[in-house]
Amino acid sequence: MIGHRGAPGHLPEHSLDSYRLAIRMGADAVETDVVMSSDGVLVVRHENELSRTTDVAQRPEFADRRTIRQVGRTLRRGWFTEDFTFAELRTLGAPTVIDPIISLDELLLLVAEESARAGRRVGLHVEVKHPAYFAARGLPVDATLLQTLRDHGVDHPGSRVWIQSFDAAFLRRISPLTALPLVQLVDETWRRIECHAVAAYADAIGPRRTMVLSGTGAVKPLLAEAHRAGLRVFVWTMRGSVEAHRAMLAAGVDGVFTDYADRAVEALARSVVGEPA
Repeated sequence: MIGHRGAPGHLPEHSLDSYRLAIRMGADAVETDVVMSSDGVLVVRHENELSRTTDVAQRPEFADRRTIRQVGRTLRRGWFTEDFTFAELRTLGAPTVIDPIISLDELLLLVAEESARAGRRVGLHVEVKHPAYFAARGLPVDATLLQTLRDHGVDHPGSRVWIQSFDAAFLRRISPLTALPLVQLVDETWRRIECHAVAAYADAIGPRRTMVLSGTGAVKPLLAEAHRAGLRVFVWTMRGSVEAHRAMLAAGVDGVFTDYADRAVEALARSVVGEPA
């Protein structure tokens, strides 16, 4: 049971309180996204464009940093994390969405603290966003991420840290550099997912939930194909009822990313005791 960006069904995503709540609800792990600041800090947030989730557009001192960038397949206009130091990012506010902006270092400290409090090792899935884009701007994520994980003593498989990305080239590049398990995130833009090929560099796939379970409840072939290739399957993102979470677990996935860690934990508990669906 993986708390997707914390527990955003209850509290603002990517906030320390949200991550803390997901863990205290019983999540086995939490998931985060990281982008880069101009001074090379790994910043916890879903996208590098800032105007949707902060008050940067109302800050006259930053007006001249508004620009247009090609990020992945999308042309975007706005303000971007890579044009701000982490100290500047910390001054941005938007309490209804994310306040304050936090770093991966801070999240790792929280996970360690909550693991000690709970008496269990809480896992962490780190999704690297747009690694090729940041590398092209002189901000390679690879070395910074691996060094950060080493600094916190979680660069070994027993730490329950997973590195994930949609960028297959990035995962192939870091595969020989780390003993940590890797997750290849996939969506419908992949015309064909060659699970045995993915298994050469990754340990799991992370498909959209509709790629595993149809609207009628039929289990799609991808799940069995991945398992035959030795890959675990973590689906994203569950937001429905306890029953919806139970149906996904019953399909045979290895984990779910969920906005409602409490529903996922209840679904697992009810499944274990064998309560009828």
